[in-house]
Amino acid sequence: MNRKDIHRTKGLNRRDALKLAAAAAGTVGLAMPAIGQSPVRLRFGHMVPANTVYHQAIQRFGDELAALSSNKFRLQIFPSSQLGPISEMLQSVQAGSLDFSMAVPAWYSNFVKPMDVFTLPYMIDSPVKLRTALEGEIGADISKMTEAVGLKVFGYWLLGPRHIVNRVRPVQKPADTVGLKLRVINSEVYMAAFKALGASPVAMDPSELYLALQQGVVDGFEYPLPDVVDQKMYEVAQYVSLDAHTMDFFLNATSPATWKKFAPEEQAMINQAMKKAMDWQWDAQPKDIERARATLEKVAKVNVITPENKALFVKATEQVHTQFEGKIGKAWLDKCSTALKGA
Repeated sequence: MNRKDIHRTKGLNRRDALKLAAAAAGTVGLAMPAIGQSPVRLRFGHMVPANTVYHQAIQRFGDELAALSSNKFRLQIFPSSQLGPISEMLQSVQAGSLDFSMAVPAWYSNFVKPMDVFTLPYMIDSPVKLRTALEGEIGADISKMTEAVGLKVFGYWLLGPRHIVNRVRPVQKPADTVGLKLRVINSEVYMAAFKALGASPVAMDPSELYLALQQGVVDGFEYPLPDVVDQKMYEVAQYVSLDAHTMDFFLNATSPATWKKFAPEEQAMINQAMKKAMDWQWDAQPKDIERARATLEKVAKVNVITPENKALFVKATEQVHTQFEGKIGKAWLDKCSTALKGA
């Protein structure tokens, strides 16, 4: 309401004045919440601990959204799988009972098989190429595919390279993985990739991994370096081999039905808040990777894979690309390969 509107309320009864104030607030979207209106609580569930860059990025998303909406929207964040395992949280998002969650492409491939292209071994060359692709035509294609199954992607967090970690021995060549029981994401591609390297992959939710390593149920796993440190996995697995078999990322999602409940100006606020949080996270994550590597070099046994040995890993897993070409779709695979590995 401007000053003239305020003066015009003189002489009106309280009910009429409140109606006028509410109508004026409605003309400017969410800049002025209705009188007496409580904040709209939006829930974001995820699987990583609260001491991670990913969680901090979600907090920034929430803070920015609150600021843009004059506190109409307040984000409640549930880290460390408080709302259930990844698969259940994604299903809750689809059903509309959870507003937001996140997962890596391997989990989304349970709903959209072409998402497996991002988990093919040694597919993505750099974070720069990855973000360029996600913010361009590749990202637009992802949005169409995921919305068709009830998941609207509206942002991404960078994880970075994933590496082999185990409690038995250093991994220098593919032969060193033979016989290792390695926890992997519940993904056909991950299972096939590590079988191609001679390992025995075991699908398991990350919330179960620490205890499984302690009890010898598995020998190791594959993770980005910050996750190894933040979840203190180095306490139960000492050998960290920097093979960088994938360049991973989280896809943040809501459901199309939930999204449609927001007015256009509210959707714009959510997108703006996510963009600001993404800019921060994609800058912070590489620094966190370096921080994690420095920590692991003090508390674990870190080994670098030589270019010659890296070529052996690439060659050993070439068959996986061919194996999943049909399910992923050759045209989509070629398009992504050009975007993610091109000059």
